[in-house]
Amino acid sequence: MKSQTTVYGRIVKKYEIPMDQIDDLNERYEKAKSSLESMGHRLAGRITSELSILPIVKDSKIFPSFVAAIQDYFTSCLQFKVIDWLPNQEQVEIISCWINDMKEGEYNPPHIHHDATGWSTVLFLKIPEYINDAKHDQKFRDGKLGFIGVDGVSSKWAEPKVGDFYIFRANHMHCVMPFKLKNKNDVRRSLSFNFIEKI
Repeated sequence: MKSQTTVYGRIVKKYEIPMDQIDDLNERYEKAKSSLESMGHRLAGRITSELSILPIVKDSKIFPSFVAAIQDYFTSCLQFKVIDWLPNQEQVEIISCWINDMKEGEYNPPHIHHDATGWSTVLFLKIPEYINDAKHDQKFRDGKLGFIGVDGVSSKWAEPKVGDFYIFRANHMHCVMPFKLKNKNDVRRSLSFNFIEKI
């Protein structure tokens, strides 16, 4: 699995998840979403559809890739002396997992994940075609994932791409910008989960 490390005050790593695993998860989600519990009351986003999917993920093709990415992330943290020991698979617990189906105009304001003392993730599952009507290209941030620097001022923007999977500290402030769509029925679909070290 390809990966890229960014040290941006805190360590952010991006992985590339194979498309067959993305397709499998999207298919499982579509079949189950009418019966899934809403996470909206716990999350920061101005998003209509935020559904809990933890049982689905653990049974899907993608789960071994998540486990491998988490272990690799911890190895990088150890190399950069962010942690002083390497947890194994049995010492890591995913405590919440959900999918956001964002429609035109919806967004996620700058936030951290208060219910996790550990780490968070973002995986892109569907990316719609945006309308870029900004007069200057450097101002076009629509639908992008933003990581706020530790100074609270600077920011780094990630271009959404299906299969890109990010791991970062749960207290690393991040956001998603609103967007306009060419096809108003499309959604920007992403998965997130929080994980911790078991004590």
